[in-house]
Amino acid sequence: MNKRKVVLVGAGNIAKTHASALREVAGTELFGVFDINPKVAESFAKEFGAANVFTTLESAAASAADAVHVLTPPDLHLSTAMPFVEAGKAVLVEKPVGVSTAECDALAAAAQRSGAVIGVNQNLVFNPAYVQLREAITSGRLGRPRYINYVYEAPLRQLTGKQFGHWMFRQPLNILLEQAVHPMSQIVDLAGKVKELVTLAETPVEISPGVGLHNACQVSMLCERMPANLRFHVGSNFTVCRMTVVCDDGVAVADIFSNQFHTLERSAYMEPIDNWLSARATGKQIASQGFAGLRDYALAMVKLRPRSDAFYLGMKGSLQSFYADLQARQRPRIDLSFGAHLVNVCEQVVTAFKPLPPTAVDHPSSAKAAPQGSIVAVLGGTGFIGAHTVAALLRKGYRVRAMGRGAANLQPVFYEPGVEIVRGDVKRKADLERVMAGADFVVNLAHGGGGANFEAIRAAMVDTAVAVADVCRSSNIKRLVHVGSISGLYLGDGGDVITSETPPDPRPYTRNDYSHAKALADAEMLKAHRQGLPVVLLRPGLVVGAGTSPFHGGLGFFNNDQYCVGWNDGGNALPWVLVEDCADAIVSALTSPSAPGKAYNLVGDVRPSARQYLQDLSKVLQRPLHFVPSSPTGLWLTEMGKWAVKKVAGQKVKRPYRRDILSRGLKAGFDCSDAKRDLGWTPASDPHVFHQRALAVHAES
Repeated sequence: MNKRKVVLVGAGNIAKTHASALREVAGTELFGVFDINPKVAESFAKEFGAANVFTTLESAAASAADAVHVLTPPDLHLSTAMPFVEAGKAVLVEKPVGVSTAECDALAAAAQRSGAVIGVNQNLVFNPAYVQLREAITSGRLGRPRYINYVYEAPLRQLTGKQFGHWMFRQPLNILLEQAVHPMSQIVDLAGKVKELVTLAETPVEISPGVGLHNACQVSMLCERMPANLRFHVGSNFTVCRMTVVCDDGVAVADIFSNQFHTLERSAYMEPIDNWLSARATGKQIASQGFAGLRDYALAMVKLRPRSDAFYLGMKGSLQSFYADLQARQRPRIDLSFGAHLVNVCEQVVTAFKPLPPTAVDHPSSAKAAPQGSIVAVLGGTGFIGAHTVAALLRKGYRVRAMGRGAANLQPVFYEPGVEIVRGDVKRKADLERVMAGADFVVNLAHGGGGANFEAIRAAMVDTAVAVADVCRSSNIKRLVHVGSISGLYLGDGGDVITSETPPDPRPYTRNDYSHAKALADAEMLKAHRQGLPVVLLRPGLVVGAGTSPFHGGLGFFNNDQYCVGWNDGGNALPWVLVEDCADAIVSALTSPSAPGKAYNLVGDVRPSARQYLQDLSKVLQRPLHFVPSSPTGLWLTEMGKWAVKKVAGQKVKRPYRRDILSRGLKAGFDCSDAKRDLGWTPASDPHVFHQRALAVHAES
């Protein structure tokens, strides 16, 4: 039997999951890939063995491909899918299938003309725990199902990181299309289409001037087979994704993210005994599945069994179902009609969303006089430190040209007179030349992004820093202020005192990839100064304040934000710096006559330990936060064990060094007197001020 030739359109993170899952889908092969970035497409094709890299959608649609997966951002689904639908291909579209009912109708009309088959990847419908629940309900062993209650409380990485330029934050409907379709897909699959609904929406949160985020609501629905209630909330602190189905003779519960399923059933005995037997049976189910999840994870780590986490199994199940239905020449179970109904339900829900309440916030006014000073190009200027730097520059009378990847839903300061927003990427020379044209100074806050391995991280951090310096030279920039990090230094010796004379870590290969790249980037910037470009290198400590998460990685690592596993016992002073103080130093570095060629460390005078910081934060947030002390040697041995297992399994992984763990503990002291002297820098020295700006700003109103 000939295999179906599959093309992936879009080579981002989700495409890697599709490509991996396709290897386990019988009768398919990865035929080709298309991405707007040809280099990304070529790298992806090499990694996953795709024979073809297409340069246009039209060439991919005209190829011998049998099927295509549309993996582009939601607002591009229609334009991306249409060439393949018109060509009569089988098309699997990532959720949501469209951003409006009108888009879904357009796809349906095109499919009817061409005979194309369209499916939608609603992977939660194939989540293993939900599959067990569905089988229990449809088998009838719990009696007739009467009611569904669904609680969807999920953290949101983009919300925590203040990445408000993301598509899901641009319109009120988008957050539903991006997130609410997950629980909605399971409700509709089990209860049938929604015939009537009522929404109780909570008050939105203002994320940008005049822009509200509607992240919480309750939706009551009358569906074809039973009623359902959905509690939807993204940005929660505790994750709950649980579907409960109440039946005549029992209750079925699926914990979707934990991948656990259990039932509550009756026995033949009197109530006290029945309660005990039921509790015991439920406990055994939960314990058994919890252990199975741990076992499967461990076996998958050493390649003794395929990947088996709930997300991946749901994705694989979705793909297997789609291609099995194609093979059987029947309509996909999760087809265009199913996906379009979910879009329509979201459109109904959004009509109940409330407008932003009146606010006392003084948003920027165009009546303010624009500054007339020199132009400062701020690369990575729309981020956390960037927003405070722009504000500090405006206070000093500078004009600001801030470059970032996105320009939507920015903080209020970016709408001030004197601020110009330039969309661009530090990886592209043309963008750098455009943002620096006519500028006098450049502040580089951009780190260039991450990567899957050290070479990718080095290219993102080091190569882009060098490229910025090169364009600064050709653009006759008067001074480049490069903002690095203290992570490029070795900070593991409690007897050391770090000053501006301390060089980057001389053994960067013993450090984690991020710190390794930071050390190399710092060295390149000092080299650029020796070659004639006026450069000031600033290395902030642990930057805290309004606009970022208080759960800083300098404290330790967080498997969840309630428990921090420290890099050591957590008793040593940590090198904190308030973001406002960091921004003031950046502005001063532009004109300080003694600053060029220097590397200044920016660490404030208030330096609570990890234990003290987390204790104070716990009081502010009114949450039970806990610091878990650890031994650097113990952490290192644990990492060595993981490394050894992965090496035996044939994975290419970097060896961990105890020296890196010690440096993460930040035991070295800091002397920043040179920064105070040369930059006129006066960081906060009052513990109360630090507390208000670093911690109290995160208190919920």
